[in-house]
Amino acid sequence: MKEDKSVEKVDQSEINRLLEWYKGIYILQLNLQGAGFGAMLLQTLNQIRYCERNGLMPVVNYDESCQSHFFDRKYGENMWDQYFEPLVPPFDYSTIQKYREDSAHLLSSFDFYNLEDSEMLHICEHDERSIFSYTFADWRLSPPEDIVAWYDHQRLKGHETFSKYIQIKPSITSRINAFWKANLVGYQVLGIHIRGTDLTYAPPVSPAEYFHHIDDWVESHEQPRVFVATDQQQYLDAFKARYGDRVVSYDSNRSSNEEAIFNLKNISPYRKGEDVLFDMCLLSKADFLIKGASALSEFAMYMNPQLNCLDLSIKKRYSFGQDYGSGWNGGAVKETKPAWSLIKNTNLLHVADNARSQTALQAKLYKYRPLYSPMVLFSQRVKKAMMKVIGSKKT
Repeated sequence: MKEDKSVEKVDQSEINRLLEWYKGIYILQLNLQGAGFGAMLLQTLNQIRYCERNGLMPVVNYDESCQSHFFDRKYGENMWDQYFEPLVPPFDYSTIQKYREDSAHLLSSFDFYNLEDSEMLHICEHDERSIFSYTFADWRLSPPEDIVAWYDHQRLKGHETFSKYIQIKPSITSRINAFWKANLVGYQVLGIHIRGTDLTYAPPVSPAEYFHHIDDWVESHEQPRVFVATDQQQYLDAFKARYGDRVVSYDSNRSSNEEAIFNLKNISPYRKGEDVLFDMCLLSKADFLIKGASALSEFAMYMNPQLNCLDLSIKKRYSFGQDYGSGWNGGAVKETKPAWSLIKNTNLLHVADNARSQTALQAKLYKYRPLYSPMVLFSQRVKKAMMKVIGSKKT
């Protein structure tokens, strides 16, 4: 664990270290409205990577203005401090601010930087040096031919940055370790992660698609346990119905419909984030991981580069997710529906037709998307601009 240093313990040698290594300080303060916990972490890693390329020290200030679903005033003015240590200890945002405002202090001589949200988001989503948890953004138009090698490269970058900068609060990790010790120590653990609720950027994976893989694992291990992390209560119920007492899960909050957990009003903002951290860290401790498309399970692999996985979303990479208004589950004009909306009327113990691999039509649409996607994007931008003009005239 990193040493917990207070503001008073920052001495001249540490300031000199800053002066030697960094040419300035970058304040991470991105608008996080609508971002899940995994997306927030991914954007944080990519901002850190930008700082590294430019010789800047990253300091997080996710205050209330960032509009994060996980900001909880009961835990202070900086959402990052609720869950994590400073990126460059001991220099958290409050420490930086204290010395920044002291004209006699050396830190006041530093240049401070912060890009516009649009500029930083462009870097996060379009710069190939950024980390991608799925084939977002430009990868939709220029998909990697070797998807396994592409994922290996993203996970290498993810581990490199996460291991160097991200330290979860000891008060949280101690409870995670206690849960593992009480429920999973001494067993061979298969980690399962499956997204439901509002997932739209990738085709859903139904619980039944996991079953024969889990069966093989259970049969080939003497003391197997299956740790299930999911945002969908019905999915957890399906795994318990099939595997009984072998299933272990953390008491995370879950949804029973397509509403994302972070939108639920009856859960404290802090608890929403802590639940994600518990599932993420517990998955990282597993002996093997079976997963679908998700930033959460990707972060489990960033945390533990020795963790191997079977990614059930890879075979569906030619299917549409959030792709310029084209629904993955049928044709080129349907809107993409949330995962639970597509699965809820099916038998969860059998593979649903609309959770299988892509149709022949989807494969063709995917193949020729570089030809038509720019036109679709252009028409959407024109439509958006017109709506703004119409809206301004009405007001």
